[in-house]
Amino acid sequence: MQLPNYLKTALRTVGLLVCAFACGWLLLPLLLPFVLGYVFSVGTEPGVRLLEKRTRLPRWVRSGICVTLFYLAAGTVLWCFLRVLWTELRNLVLRLPTLLRQLQPVFDRLRSWLEDLAARAPRGLAEALLRFIDRLFQSGDLLLQSGSGFLTTLVGGIVTGVPDLILTLITTLIATYMISAALPEVKKWLRTRLPAAWQKRLREGRDRVRAAFGGWIRAQLKLMGLVFLLLTAGLWLLRVEYALLFGGIIALLDALPVLGTGTVLIPWALISFLQEEPKTGFGLLALYGVTALVRTALEPRLVGRHLGLHPLLTLMAFYSGYRLFGLPGMILFPVLALICKQLTGRKAPA
Repeated sequence: MQLPNYLKTALRTVGLLVCAFACGWLLLPLLLPFVLGYVFSVGTEPGVRLLEKRTRLPRWVRSGICVTLFYLAAGTVLWCFLRVLWTELRNLVLRLPTLLRQLQPVFDRLRSWLEDLAARAPRGLAEALLRFIDRLFQSGDLLLQSGSGFLTTLVGGIVTGVPDLILTLITTLIATYMISAALPEVKKWLRTRLPAAWQKRLREGRDRVRAAFGGWIRAQLKLMGLVFLLLTAGLWLLRVEYALLFGGIIALLDALPVLGTGTVLIPWALISFLQEEPKTGFGLLALYGVTALVRTALEPRLVGRHLGLHPLLTLMAFYSGYRLFGLPGMILFPVLALICKQLTGRKAPA
């Protein structure tokens, strides 16, 4: 019995998702340094080939030079970024208790306003609303008191994970050198082990994934960088402390599916109004409008409509990824859905 094309596509997509889930759950934690090493070695391959044309050095020497230059450049950029980020975070942690105490009058003013509003309701409903408001703000007081301790615990957890991170980085570094030096042999070995039909299908799938995923990554990085610059400049003009740190965090949220700059800027503006700081509140709302307008105007041109997903599919991927793996899944699952869309398509996007 011949299956309809749409059913074949659905089964193929489900199979790819199951395989991706199994690989991500079982193999990726074990093979992550080697996957990264392969990706980095492929990225340095143009430099290795350029040295092959200009010099007569052995393959392992050319690979060592290119990989070393790559890691030096990446390490320098990462070091500068982390140094600035660490300074901002350290200052924020030191001032966090003071900032939390400054928020307490805002919660008191909001509670008073809600209680006045609830008191105008009918007697039975008013009593229920007042009890609800009382429980709500008791939880809010507890949150304010535990906020500093939570952030300190979070920083401590990051510090305790440093040895594992160092081991992963060292393994990735060594794997990059070894894979880059033996990359032609690795590709030749794979070609001899795979049937010709599989090689053709893998090349077609690779081209589709490269077109979709590469275009999506480039577009998102451009949008994230532009939003980050707008947010940092806007927060700096509003004389907000830690403008660089908050600009980076909000730009990351803006890049996530469903979430956006309004997730932070709109509640922040409301708090500013409650603190009787209308200038900051209106400035944050204006900043939200500018960043939303820029993303709405540029995203279709940068990403391309043929690379996008249906909003319902994006929401499903976002929610299922979050429920299964938390924040990493929320980022990874929409990307996997995009890759599956390209792999199950009939041709690569133009």
